[in-house]
Amino acid sequence: MLASIVVAGTAATLMGAWHFTSSAVHPVTEITAQAMRIEAGTLDQRILAHADTEEYEGLVAVLNRMLERLERGFAAQRRLTADVSHELRTPLTALRGEIEVALRAPRSQREYERVLRSGLEEIERLTELSEDLLLVTRAEARLVSARRVPTNFERLVADRLERLRRRFEERDLAVDPSLRAARSGVLIDPELIGRLVDHLLENALQFTPAGGTIKVQLEPISGNRVRLAVENTGPGIAAADLPHLFEPFYRSDPARTRTPDGGTGLGLALVASIAHLHGGVARASSVAGESTRFEVEIPLVL
Repeated sequence: MLASIVVAGTAATLMGAWHFTSSAVHPVTEITAQAMRIEAGTLDQRILAHADTEEYEGLVAVLNRMLERLERGFAAQRRLTADVSHELRTPLTALRGEIEVALRAPRSQREYERVLRSGLEEIERLTELSEDLLLVTRAEARLVSARRVPTNFERLVADRLERLRRRFEERDLAVDPSLRAARSGVLIDPELIGRLVDHLLENALQFTPAGGTIKVQLEPISGNRVRLAVENTGPGIAAADLPHLFEPFYRSDPARTRTPDGGTGLGLALVASIAHLHGGVARASSVAGESTRFEVEIPLVL
């Protein structure tokens, strides 16, 4: 009788353990099977596990959040590839058209020179696009770093404003600078920060209507940081577009393929990338029908 009880108890224990193990492992098997079916083209799918255990629910939530990030990353990569292809096709088409027209019949030396100058402009645009895109992608992948040297931030911004003075005057734009960095020898990368300032000023120049005003402010703020702000009058930017302005090739108007001044469409993306390389942040704000403001905050490194 005792032996029968031991055998029966052992059998019941084994059956209970098997049932418990099966019920505990089944959600893991289900999650694994669903995850294996998700590929690059099906990242919109989500994992559904029939389990009420808190640990499993947390695991499923983490995996689904990861899938959302992957889906956004793949979508951004596809959009970037399409935009780059389009931006490369435009100057190449113009360059090819100019050359084909020039070769249809004998031309004078002056006409050939005009074609060569036009082709050189398109080549320079392709070079600028390639360099800007390379910097953005390398900055996002953390393959490049800022080469910090003591720099007079105020002088750097003032020099950039002086370079554009004639263009401001041609469009009858009033420039109101207020430059006060508090320190004369800030450790920054002057070449990268110079490009950041250039892009912010070019953006303001492009979208400020004739007779408008551009305010440029450089001031120290709390937390041992400095803020550069460029604000321009104009129609403003829709609130829905503000979070996407620093994305490469983003256009609030899908019908617009090239910027009026022939820019690469990477200016604001470069601003954000350069700010991040310096441990800073770039942000944008706008008041509809009144103004648009871009700010870059950079920590002061001594």
